[in-house]
Amino acid sequence: MKTIDLSRELVVARGAIAPPFFTWLAMVVYAIVFYTLTASAPMLGEITWRDASRVGTGWWMTAFGSSTQIGGVTVSLMPTLITLIALYASYVIFRRRGVVTWAEVAAATIAQALVVAVIGAVVRPDGVWWAAIAGAGAAGFASSLAAAREELINLPYLDRALPRLRLMAGALGGLALAVGLLALVMGWSRMIQIHGFYLAGAVGSVGLVLLQLMYLPTALMWALAWLLGPGFAVGVGTNYSVLGVESAPLPAIPLLGALPSVSAGYPWLLGVVAVIFFGLGMYATKREESTLGGGLLSDTVASVAIAFAVSIGCAMSAGALGPERLATVGPYPALVFAAVLILVGLPSVLGTLAMHPATRAYLSGKRGDHRTERTSSETPESPSDWGLGEEAPTTPSGVVSTSETDGVPFVDTEEEREQPSIG
Repeated sequence: MKTIDLSRELVVARGAIAPPFFTWLAMVVYAIVFYTLTASAPMLGEITWRDASRVGTGWWMTAFGSSTQIGGVTVSLMPTLITLIALYASYVIFRRRGVVTWAEVAAATIAQALVVAVIGAVVRPDGVWWAAIAGAGAAGFASSLAAAREELINLPYLDRALPRLRLMAGALGGLALAVGLLALVMGWSRMIQIHGFYLAGAVGSVGLVLLQLMYLPTALMWALAWLLGPGFAVGVGTNYSVLGVESAPLPAIPLLGALPSVSAGYPWLLGVVAVIFFGLGMYATKREESTLGGGLLSDTVASVAIAFAVSIGCAMSAGALGPERLATVGPYPALVFAAVLILVGLPSVLGTLAMHPATRAYLSGKRGDHRTERTSSETPESPSDWGLGEEAPTTPSGVVSTSETDGVPFVDTEEEREQPSIG
């Protein structure tokens, strides 16, 4: 009788449990500790530590795409730092455990979804927490598939495009970080002023800073959306973009003090972004050896892939921070996808086209053909072209034209003329 060996799948499933479980534990401990240290604050009312654990659990589940209720306010904006930590930890575990089959990918997916389902069923936080089950399953699937990509994914076009994809991702990340740091410096005084309104003390200040750090990747995605043009919203009717700012009263969150003031924007920065990626396209083409068609294909694949990745990041950075007007917060994924194709993909393709040796050889050949045609058109073909009358006969020296010797014996040389004729 044939038996089914699931030992490998069980090993992978046990490893898959750790990332979601420990991120949940960390966020619940954070919520309980913060509650314990500030339990005497009047604003906490009759909240108990069990309520604090439920709030922490609901907040953790928003990291996988659900929404929760905190004080009667709906919050669905993902703490993306927790999401990225869970994804990266899962990826490292799956690489070490050697995920190589689709059955092991399925085991990882099911295990992470079950962790969220069990925690949700036991704690039962407020809000639509069960949506996090699908989100955790998707996280397990993505991280395990990425770990097994050499065995399960055969995409040669994407493999060839990876160097260009890394260049684009690094440049976009650097630009987002630069914009974020500049906003932080320029808005520092406003952030300190908003932070002071809370009168939280040392412990409360640390907790408030840690809370905002959970949304650090979200802030960087907002900065990138601002730079690329589509921008982002912090409430209905608002838009923060390099093309201009439309603002409204904001919630008293210190990090929002870094938002730009109402202005006409800086549209010339879009040209700077395009020039940067035009130069990157030239650099990548100079560094690699490929045909013009291969380089253009790699650039196109990398552009579409990075646009898709950025739009996914924007979707993860959008959600709700409260009722009514604050139910719309974050960038617009579809518009950002189009902006990346226009400002990143198109200039990079043009840079590849401009830098490739085949293009330069083609243009050099065209210039050579043009010079040849011009030279031949300027060279005279006969004396008449110079204004010297009729064209002279072209009979070689020493040869008599047949038109002049009809009926006359043909004489070729001096010696033949001196020989006597016979008969």
